[in-house]
Amino acid sequence: MGAILVNPGGPGGDGLTFGFRFSEFLALGNPADATGKLFKEMSNRYDMIGFSPRGLGASSALTCSSNERLEIENSLVFDRSPENIKKVQHNTRLKAQACAKNPLTKHIHTDATARDMDLVRGLLGDAKLNFIGMSYGTWLGAWYASLFPERVGRMLLDSNMDVSGSYDDATLLSEMGRQRVIDAVILPYSARHGQRFNLDSNPAQIKSQILALPLSLKTLLATEVIDFNNSNNIDQNPLAITAALGLNALRKQLPQADESGIHAAIDTYTFTASPDNTVAANQAHFFAKELFAVQFRNRVLVEPRSAVHSAVVCNDLGTIGDEQRWVDIGNDYSTRYPLAGGTATANPCLYWSAPVVTRPPLAAATKAGPLLMLQSRYDAATPVEGAQKTLDALPNASMIVIEDEYTHGLFPYNDSCVDAKVADYFLNGTMPPRTSSCAGRPLPADALTQSTSQVKAASVTSPYIDPTKAAEIMRRIHKTIEEATRNRF
Repeated sequence: MGAILVNPGGPGGDGLTFGFRFSEFLALGNPADATGKLFKEMSNRYDMIGFSPRGLGASSALTCSSNERLEIENSLVFDRSPENIKKVQHNTRLKAQACAKNPLTKHIHTDATARDMDLVRGLLGDAKLNFIGMSYGTWLGAWYASLFPERVGRMLLDSNMDVSGSYDDATLLSEMGRQRVIDAVILPYSARHGQRFNLDSNPAQIKSQILALPLSLKTLLATEVIDFNNSNNIDQNPLAITAALGLNALRKQLPQADESGIHAAIDTYTFTASPDNTVAANQAHFFAKELFAVQFRNRVLVEPRSAVHSAVVCNDLGTIGDEQRWVDIGNDYSTRYPLAGGTATANPCLYWSAPVVTRPPLAAATKAGPLLMLQSRYDAATPVEGAQKTLDALPNASMIVIEDEYTHGLFPYNDSCVDAKVADYFLNGTMPPRTSSCAGRPLPADALTQSTSQVKAASVTSPYIDPTKAAEIMRRIHKTIEEATRNRF
């Protein structure tokens, strides 16, 4: 049946090895299991093709640099002072100006990538393009379908942007999404298992404790460490909170201690019960190392992932408004979403030239074949509200929502309700109802409290001939998606 091109998202995600990972995974399908049999058949029928979009990986790398010095800035989530905002605006402007000086920048945009994908399709000799796009990959897939609706074969749009809207809309929606995951999932989970993590049993109290941390420590916790992308990793979040609270207590007890003294104190401090204590202590060591690090006014250097992210966003559509509008929006969102809002003030498109391409009409994509959408209920990066708008704009699409889940980039999900439907779609074109749902997997500590009968019911034939290897490949697939999502300018 040809090939399936895959894209991990971003923009700024390099997908060159992404296809290899999917190929490895599908080849492990177990014919003795219904879903595994479908995976094996997909492996036999399709070649999985990854690629480096322009500006990334094996393509010509886009970097933006100059000899000008950046100001030392604080997180816009927690420091909305006029002085800090001016520093952030200054830094964002310098980076945008550096990108403008690179002649490659104007050639980095979704239209070019979509046409590159069509070139790959033609070189492979396929009449239709089959595609799996995660996150920004859904924007890319919709753009391709709008340019070449007659050439669309099977297309999975996984963790969906609002392709009917703008990047401005997506940026602001994601700030809400991150706060919602904290409030609706991470804090309640931490409190439910407070005894294990040495945290309060009241989610609101844990939130208050985080907000009361010193600026630099809560910035590290909320913007660098908390994982919004994969529910399998949720345990690292309460352990990071425990580490931050414990380290803060140590620094209050030892106000004169230098870095070595704090690290020594961490080694003897009890954060929580073993074996979690080692994980929390290691996280506290990381926090301490970062807190004591000397900051410098570095020269402008934007590495390829972040440079490509901004180039695509600003070359595709640009932005609306001026600096003050985005300051006002940031002030509003930092109040609404106190652990996640306000970052949109650092908007590189304010300092960019006009978009260099014309967006194709989305109405053309409605003439493509049936499109399958996959979405988690609590996705932080691409919230379900945006996915619903995409579904509303595409009458030829069906969407499966995974309830009680926040993982970003879902397939493969390791659950037959999801995986069998996706595989059946690629193999046979079978479409689920316009809207449907699957139950999300229980979170790790919640799963431990399941009854024996529930555990036994879940113990069926594995879809994989080597479950351990399959789990490791899935981890690598999701790691690639996570890295693509963490691009910053």
